[in-house]
Amino acid sequence: MNTRSALRLLQAALFSGLLLAAGTALAAEALEVDIRGIAGAPLDNVRASLDAVTQGADPDLTADRIQALHQRADGQIRRTLQPFGYYRPVIDRRLDAPTAAGEPWRASYRIDAGTAIRVEAVELEFPGADAGATRELQALRPAMSLQPGDVLDHRVYEEGKRALLSGIREQGFRDATLAEHRIELDLDAYQARIILSVATGPRYLIGPITFQQSRFSRSYLERYLVLHSGQTFKPSGLSRQRRLLSSSGHFSDVLITPGEPVPGPNPLVPLTIQLEPFPANRYRGRVGWGTDTGFGLGLDWTRRYLGKRGHQFNAGAAIAEERERLALDLSYTIPLDPLSGSALEINGRHESKDLNFEDVDLDEGGDTRIATNLASLIWHMPVRALGGFSLRSTAGLSLVGESYDIFEVLFGNLPGKAQDTIIDAIGPLAYETLAPEFEAVVPSLSFKFRRSDEPLYIRRGDYLSVELLGTDQSFGSNIDFWQLRLSSWNIWPVAERGRFLLRSNLGYTDAETRRVLGVNFNQMPEYYEFRAGGGRSIRGYGFETLFPDDALTGGKHIAVASVEYEHEFIPDWSVAAFVDAGNAFNDLDDFEEKLGAGIGLRWRSPVGLARIDLGFPLDDAEDAFQIYITVGPEF
Repeated sequence: MNTRSALRLLQAALFSGLLLAAGTALAAEALEVDIRGIAGAPLDNVRASLDAVTQGADPDLTADRIQALHQRADGQIRRTLQPFGYYRPVIDRRLDAPTAAGEPWRASYRIDAGTAIRVEAVELEFPGADAGATRELQALRPAMSLQPGDVLDHRVYEEGKRALLSGIREQGFRDATLAEHRIELDLDAYQARIILSVATGPRYLIGPITFQQSRFSRSYLERYLVLHSGQTFKPSGLSRQRRLLSSSGHFSDVLITPGEPVPGPNPLVPLTIQLEPFPANRYRGRVGWGTDTGFGLGLDWTRRYLGKRGHQFNAGAAIAEERERLALDLSYTIPLDPLSGSALEINGRHESKDLNFEDVDLDEGGDTRIATNLASLIWHMPVRALGGFSLRSTAGLSLVGESYDIFEVLFGNLPGKAQDTIIDAIGPLAYETLAPEFEAVVPSLSFKFRRSDEPLYIRRGDYLSVELLGTDQSFGSNIDFWQLRLSSWNIWPVAERGRFLLRSNLGYTDAETRRVLGVNFNQMPEYYEFRAGGGRSIRGYGFETLFPDDALTGGKHIAVASVEYEHEFIPDWSVAAFVDAGNAFNDLDDFEEKLGAGIGLRWRSPVGLARIDLGFPLDDAEDAFQIYITVGPEF
């Protein structure tokens, strides 16, 4: 290779290096964008639509392309502000080239959006609809959201069109479409006119209704129907009907299928309701434990339906270690009006528990079993809505029999002759008081008011239960008493993670009290006497261990209150602190308040709130603390 050839090769290499350097320099161009004067959704929309923003970080950006992006920015900004009603923005834009190597181009846009254009009129027409339908559909005008005087927000306009069509179809016009929809702008007057024309088509009606099932009679299922042949076909009506049938407790699956409409001026839509019943029998077992009640077992059997008219049967049994408590329940429910919740319930209950000399702080003695039997007829009245509350009312009549023998508890360790001597000494009335056999016909009336934001975990809710019951010898009873019971819950949210809970329980009884051997005995079944203590009463004390010092079975009155604060520390888990106070008593002058306090852990389980509470008595008690485990909403 000669010298001239070598020089040419060197020149070519240098020229290629220069081109590569220039290319690298061109590829290194960058663009920074600064937008000011607007905020919120308009700013977000501008940044998302502005090419100078979306393409400003491209690796192959050049100076020419940056200038082209800047030239397009004015029109793009104006278009992206129009959906918010801004049609006269003032835009001050500027593009500064780099002043030194490695610096970016800088584009700045100062935007004065100005005044948003407003809607001057909304024209809504239903060509082809008769006068009656037109008047009815004109009532849907508020669904448009945009009304004269409002800012022309195209987002609200689009949502309003969808809501309007949905409302029209809800009135039975299944084929309704927007034949015309436009916005006329008068930028000189700076106002807008919305013009909508809806082709409704015919109004559809509900045709024949068919049930596909074999478990229940048609006449019974028809009592659940809120849809009837000849009614306007409404999609929401189908949803409501499905909810009502699903909530009956009979069906695991409910499917409502509209059939092919029968042609006509008002096409008829046949409905097929497919019902899949639950299994006829449901069995449930329960195992529980608490420091105050010991171990407990429970078993329930529910026959979900008997016959073809929705009758239901339930049997249950529960035992607890503490005082060998036993409860047996039988109930038979006859629905009267399923839609309103009205039903007739026939109920039988047996409840019994031990009472021995140690329970009454004696060194020796005997024992007895307090046994109560009830047979009840209860009318569940229709559920009513009252001032934001749901009101559930019942009226009942119970035949009550109860017996126990306190004399045996006190003197059961003595020989028979000694017992006879004591009976002769205290007299027959005193002995009858110690070993009563109550028989009573007890009518009752109850009202339960409830409202809450959620069924399982309540952030804001109120509950009030009022129950009045009693008996008189004129009813065929061998005792007289009447009683008023009040219980309440109030729950308030505290910030985003807290709840404040207030609970109260009040009871008053008018009944005769007899005093025998220095002890007061209320002439009423122990089943209706009041006792405090436990997880739903005063925590820190054993279950139903608080009652008057001068009584052995309970008190005539009760007053209990509870204050609790709960705070969520991680999702679905909360800690709580509480103070409970109150007691059962026979006379207000002898009321002895007991205090309990403690802490708890809460878990929002799929079936309701699970609680573990550790309660400490602040007054004299047999145990230093109590542990309570409960599941379910407060009310």
